[in-house]
Amino acid sequence: MSVALVLVVVMALVVPFLLWVLIDQETSNPTVVDRTEAERIAKDRGGQQSSTDRTADDDDERDEYRSF
Repeated sequence: MSVALVLVVVMALVVPFLLWVLIDQETSNPTVVDRTEAERIAKDRGGQQSSTDRTADDDDERDEYRSF
C-alpha cells in the first residue's frame, strides 16, 4: 500500500516536471520574423489569401438565416 502511494506521489511530481522540460526546450529558441515574413509563412501554411480581406465569402449567407 505504501509503495503504491510513493509511486503516485513520484509520478505526480515527475510528469509535470517532464512536461515543463519539454515545453521549455520547444520554446527556448523561437523564430523571430517581421510582419511581412510572418504573413508569408501563414499563407504558406494555408492561412488567409490576403491580409487586407478580413471577411469571409459566406458572411452574407449567415445574415440571411439570422433571426432578430
